[in-house]
Amino acid sequence: MLVYTADADRGLAKHAVACLGCIYRAATNAAHNPMSEADAAKDANVHAAGCRAMPRGIPAWPDDTEATEMIHTRLWARRYGKTPHPVHISDFNAIRVDLQRPTDWIKALLTDLAQSDPGFLTATPTSFGEGTRFTVQPFGRP
Repeated sequence: MLVYTADADRGLAKHAVACLGCIYRAATNAAHNPMSEADAAKDANVHAAGCRAMPRGIPAWPDDTEATEMIHTRLWARRYGKTPHPVHISDFNAIRVDLQRPTDWIKALLTDLAQSDPGFLTATPTSFGEGTRFTVQPFGRP
């Protein structure tokens, strides 16, 4: 089990858990809030108690095509529903151990996706003037 902090781009450290034997990943607690270090440690222990997978180590570095697909898949799952879904860097915390990319790379990819497919992902300046707000658009958006 790996307990790690992931850059949430909001100043506070967020923690995540990755099983290095199976595909288990988690970045939120039972109440769907970002994990504290104590939450992550508890979650890791609970998972480890029942998981019998052999440790395989840190996943191999994915090429850019694979990393892009990981992000696209995570965003695509947010299209279900009737309202737009805001995207935060912390949405990728659970897969950061697989993604192995810095926050700036993720933001650049989100910007590229918003420019190439605004019916899928939109980008608008934040209200406080710094940065960009990304929003996944639901299916059937007029």
